[in-house]
Amino acid sequence: MDLLPVFKAAVEEWHMLLPGDKVVVGVSGGPDSVALLDLLCRLREEKRLSLYVAHLHHGLRAEAEAEAAMVSELAQKYGLPFFLDRVDVKEHARQSKLSIEAAARELRYRFLLGVAGEVGANRIALGHQADDQAETLLLHLLRGAGLSGLKGILPVRGPFIRPLLRVRRAEIEAYCRWRGLKPCYDLSNWSLEYTRNRIRHQLLPLLAREYNPSIVEVLCRLAEIIREEDEFLEREARRAYQELRREGEEGLSLALEPLKALPLALARRVVRLAYRELVGTELPFEHVEAVRQWFYRPAGKELSLPKNVRVVREYDSLVFLPPQAEFSPVPFYAYPLRVPGITYLPEVGLLLEARLIAPWELGDPRRLPSTEALLDWEALVPPLRVRRRLPGDRFHPFGYPAPVKLKSFLINQKIPRYKRDRLPLVEDAEGIVWVGGVRISARVAVKPETRVGLHLRLYPFSAQENDTGGR
Repeated sequence: MDLLPVFKAAVEEWHMLLPGDKVVVGVSGGPDSVALLDLLCRLREEKRLSLYVAHLHHGLRAEAEAEAAMVSELAQKYGLPFFLDRVDVKEHARQSKLSIEAAARELRYRFLLGVAGEVGANRIALGHQADDQAETLLLHLLRGAGLSGLKGILPVRGPFIRPLLRVRRAEIEAYCRWRGLKPCYDLSNWSLEYTRNRIRHQLLPLLAREYNPSIVEVLCRLAEIIREEDEFLEREARRAYQELRREGEEGLSLALEPLKALPLALARRVVRLAYRELVGTELPFEHVEAVRQWFYRPAGKELSLPKNVRVVREYDSLVFLPPQAEFSPVPFYAYPLRVPGITYLPEVGLLLEARLIAPWELGDPRRLPSTEALLDWEALVPPLRVRRRLPGDRFHPFGYPAPVKLKSFLINQKIPRYKRDRLPLVEDAEGIVWVGGVRISARVAVKPETRVGLHLRLYPFSAQENDTGGR
């Protein structure tokens, strides 16, 4: 059966690809990723795509060498560049105190983002499909996830796209046979040692047999409905958060009476947003509920949360205090800025996307959100890199008559101390050109005569929160 029509429909509906895009394709060698690569190759001419095949050797199974060789041959058959890396997942799991599955996932996403940065790709295609979506939904449900967890695998998340998310596993395997493709099969996918495999081979077949033969389609539809409603609730929560939030030098606070008056669904999300702003990760449900109980405690009471965050109940506010620097320092980092491409900043949990555009494409650059910036490309002096701040840094902010100390600028802008080391700095050979999320340099501001703009965009990313599934 030909999957190309449904594949193209998904690409268009979810706005996954634009003509001329550079796409890294994660290919494990399994049916899903092999079919994905074949379909993208069939779409390559129409969309003028540049494709790059990326394979990570996890070093976990005896068949890994054969799989790497098979993917290499496949890339050669399609005439595509091939990128291979070898990692020691067990050692990374030991050092990072992660499970094998979580360690493999983290290394895989780092590898794919690294390849994207190297080739200047703005898209990374993955082979997750409908059965993966159903399994993920049930897995999250069994673990007690809330609404955000039940939206499942996202079709588009930052640079990652998943065009097969509405296609069943059996349809993909039939497509491989129809196209004469010979994927590898991972025998570990049959091991009932893993919860996901038990859901795949025991729970889902039981639900299909005894309750609803269309259970996978039903769960996928549920994920889409929840995703749309979750996005609406998140927008409402962000609006409420901005109204209630007050920032101080040592932390942030929420106005208590308006917070207590919010609908419960929004109050929980506002608490999560405050925690996420401080440490960049999600707050588990039981801790959200503990914070809600603090709404009604006497003033002066203090609650400890994960990652050394503290919540203090004051007379008219709830104060969130970040971890002290000695508990959560941001290590120094410096990475070459990929232009065009994506630079992963794991130290602060961010991706930085860079692309060259006509300066008028985005309208007035002063109207861009704080997470974006537009610079005059021809005013920049290579090389470009992104790093953490250092003592003695100086910066010429747009709107200032002369350079100033970066520390003084951040104090003047009322950037709290706990946030300052988390701000990525983009610099060229002559100095800082963007304090990420705050201000660009006057030296590289777009002018009427600017011919090429460098568009920079920051967004949060965690490999552990980027949903996984099949091969």
